[in-house]
Amino acid sequence: MKVNCKKCGSEKYVKAGFISGEQRYLCKDCGCKFVPTRHHGKPQKDKLLAVWLYLHGLSFRTIAKFFKVSPKAIFDWVKAFAKENYIKPEPHGEAVIVELDEMWHYLHSKKQVWIWKAYCRDTRQLIDWECGGRDNATFSRLYERLKCWNVKIYFSDHWGAYSDLIPQELLIQTKSQTHLIESNNFPQRHWFARFRRKTCVVSRSLEMIDLTTMLYAAFHVNKLIRIAI
Repeated sequence: MKVNCKKCGSEKYVKAGFISGEQRYLCKDCGCKFVPTRHHGKPQKDKLLAVWLYLHGLSFRTIAKFFKVSPKAIFDWVKAFAKENYIKPEPHGEAVIVELDEMWHYLHSKKQVWIWKAYCRDTRQLIDWECGGRDNATFSRLYERLKCWNVKIYFSDHWGAYSDLIPQELLIQTKSQTHLIESNNFPQRHWFARFRRKTCVVSRSLEMIDLTTMLYAAFHVNKLIRIAI
């Protein structure tokens, strides 16, 4: 192992005993006694592989066993990657048709949470989403952001929040026109253990549900994120 003095950077040193079980050195140039810095933690390529495995259906606990680290470490790697690469499609000005739907999930295994999703029929992209209750307040947060898009028509099911907030001339409520967004829910449950209907994997925060939905959209649907492993 190459050793440099922490004070002056010199490579001229002699051994100077041990401290707390670590070899100590004495710099010949400046007289500084030092213990070499050890780099702990997994390399970046392992962290990216962990994210890739998470994107392909493995739970934090399973990935942790593979890397011989704690599930909390995997959680931190995935969360950091998602926050650093958080991305949604940007409006492009052209008029679009948007399909709306909600899919349910659980927070802390018992509290039901809803993920409201907006899918652009023209670009085949999941353009936005919002996590929360199945109520007007949650949908209104999503709808306010969708106003940035030039939406010529919304298609949705008959849930009341849609007709309460979207102008009548912009909304058609019929299950026959929401096939694309409904079919988008299945792969989200397939690719992520936490979203499967019968699973021991649970979500403990709305933030992680949002970040995981972003990873699903950006990696599997919108193709905005690629991971080289």
